[in-house]
Amino acid sequence: MRKGFTKCNRCGGMMIYEKIYYETEHFWVWKCVYCGEYIDRVILENRQIQKSNREKSGKNNEELIDRSYPDTRSV
Repeated sequence: MRKGFTKCNRCGGMMIYEKIYYETEHFWVWKCVYCGEYIDRVILENRQIQKSNREKSGKNNEELIDRSYPDTRSV
């Protein structure tokens, strides 16, 4: 088991290294003691893939905004 803690990216809280049991197997995750966010190897890999895909497509945050609602800034 690893010692120490890191900060949660979601809330800034303390994360601990915790063993999670799932059916017949177990694995280790970083879990936030405040908001419950947890990070494991698979989550990190998927987030890296998503980030890479966004960079390749050239989309920025403005292009990802849902445009299904009318713009209320002009009201």
